[in-house]
Amino acid sequence: MELGGYEIVGKIAVGGMAEVYRARATGTANKVADEPDEVVLKRLLPALRAEQKAIDLFVGEGKLTVKLRHPNIARTFKLLKKGADYLMILELVDGITFEQLMVDARHTPRWLDTGAVLHVATEALKALEYVHKIKLPGGSGTIVHRDVNPANLLLDREGNVKLTDFGVADAEGLTAAGEQGLLRGTIPYMAPEQVVGKTLDRRADLYAVGIMLWECFAGRKLYEGESDLDTMRRVREGGAPLLAKLRPDLPELLHQIVRKALFVDPRMRFQNAGELIAALAALGPRARMVPTPATLADEVKRVLENPSV
Repeated sequence: MELGGYEIVGKIAVGGMAEVYRARATGTANKVADEPDEVVLKRLLPALRAEQKAIDLFVGEGKLTVKLRHPNIARTFKLLKKGADYLMILELVDGITFEQLMVDARHTPRWLDTGAVLHVATEALKALEYVHKIKLPGGSGTIVHRDVNPANLLLDREGNVKLTDFGVADAEGLTAAGEQGLLRGTIPYMAPEQVVGKTLDRRADLYAVGIMLWECFAGRKLYEGESDLDTMRRVREGGAPLLAKLRPDLPELLHQIVRKALFVDPRMRFQNAGELIAALAALGPRARMVPTPATLADEVKRVLENPSV
């Protein structure tokens, strides 16, 4: 099958709004500068072509992400419309998602390498620091991702980390996802203020990083209820169990960092990505936990070669 000048190699995933394929450019593809032959093709679901709201969200994501340039953000090369199809052409990251790594780890008798976890968190925070600060032409406000979660962090075989999926990001003037009070995102990784429909800022994205850190070190999900409503209640109430009780083997400074990242009151959390990056950097030398791509690459290789699930 060919779509928009790209040969479909295989399906990667299907979501509520789009389907994602691994694809290869053909002779009819109008490639942009630096675009490789193998890419990811994201296609608005055919069933949503007649829904203007869905089209606006998809196009809004494309308009935003083609402007982003950072080594820790999966690049969008172009947004295009071919016939009835709305398409995005994105960078192909050859590896796994952070979600796959975390799920795999929960089915093994060992903990994830702490250095690898800190590396993922640090690299994700670098991407967030960039998007929280950047001022884009045509946009009148800062960007809040609003859906930072393990499935949206891509890990390649060299230990690189890429943030992706800005489909519900709020970038005033560039996206259509900024309606106040509208719940969008992944519930178990939302901040308490997000589930009650408050206007969000960058601290909501940092809260999601805190959840991922807690889950990696605790070896289980933090907010998982019997239903979406029950999960939302748990998120709203907060109160993450202290890591010090679950993992007394970890350094006290790490316990403090995760605890601060997960305060219900945003004023008590880390106020920007740089603060949390600095805290994790200070942890490394003290606890001999220096985050490096090599430790993450080893974990990715392990999952690819010997998956436990």
